[in-house]
Amino acid sequence: MKNGAPICEFFVLQCKSNERVGDDIMENSSILSIMKAISDVFPQETSIAIADKSKFIYYQPSRAIDLKIKPGDDIREGTLTRKALSRKQKIEQLLDHSVFGVPYYAMSTPILSQGDAEGCITAIFPPTATPGLPKLPRHHFLIGKGEDRWVPIPLSEIHFIESDKGKTHLYTERGVYVNKYSLIELENMLPSDLFIRCHRAYMVNVHSIDEIHPDFHSTFMLIMNDSARTRVPVSQKYASSFRRLMGF
Repeated sequence: MKNGAPICEFFVLQCKSNERVGDDIMENSSILSIMKAISDVFPQETSIAIADKSKFIYYQPSRAIDLKIKPGDDIREGTLTRKALSRKQKIEQLLDHSVFGVPYYAMSTPILSQGDAEGCITAIFPPTATPGLPKLPRHHFLIGKGEDRWVPIPLSEIHFIESDKGKTHLYTERGVYVNKYSLIELENMLPSDLFIRCHRAYMVNVHSIDEIHPDFHSTFMLIMNDSARTRVPVSQKYASSFRRLMGF
């Protein structure tokens, strides 16, 4: 057993030995004591999810972030809990809203017994309180990498940001530059009144939008005001939030 796993393994065994799920589980005072010990380790805005091999067996939401998990829910593909169980190792990651409907940061630690993953405990944080998430420099620029140099680029000069084949590209009038952060990291770093996520592969500077055209299936096509008049799609997934943020 590693990294304090015995207390977590005991928690899982206690839950599995109880035939009921949900609020009835909390009748077990030993589980309450264990949960208090676990909760005291993390900040107040942390939600806690505990799972066995196939389903969640306990969930404690916080006021700051709630993934609406219920005891007995299957562990879905795409969750960090599933990844930690599969890889049998601790994983930390910032995730988008494709699985639970909201973006979040999570730390999942599998409970190992003789090399097998018997369960998993996951600490869930709001993306704005992500441990270790870099903050935007006070100068309000991003660093773009060119062929042989790094260039500080003011946010006002970035028309849009694209994620393509694992790389993040900043599009400016000076050229296209590579940035080290992922799109989801930038989504939580950049000011929301300046940059809007509009597609799984794009964020746009609202001041660089020249025209908004309706497209198929309640989506939109943006015409940017760069020299190339680049067309950037707004996907169906982001169309509603895009309209709300843009005010139409």
